[in-house]
Amino acid sequence: MAKRTDANQKLIVQALRSVGASVVDAHILGRGFPDLIVGCPEGSTYLIEVKMPGEGLNEKEFIFHRDWPGRIYISHSVEEAISDYEFENINW
Repeated sequence: MAKRTDANQKLIVQALRSVGASVVDAHILGRGFPDLIVGCPEGSTYLIEVKMPGEGLNEKEFIFHRDWPGRIYISHSVEEAISDYEFENINW
């Protein structure tokens, strides 16, 4: 089965890059791995699962999210992705 990207993924990637994030498209990895690997300038890294508004995780994604010890965000929009990025950039 071919891996597909959600229609909003390209816009989310462009928006994250426009605010200084490094973004790697990881959707082709499959097996529930999130769609994007996002690097922040100060060194933190997090994962984003891109979904269209109203969509949830499939079974493989749910299992991956449940078992992964790091941060994974689900972004349905550019606004959600930017909000998550800004949260990650807080100087704790």
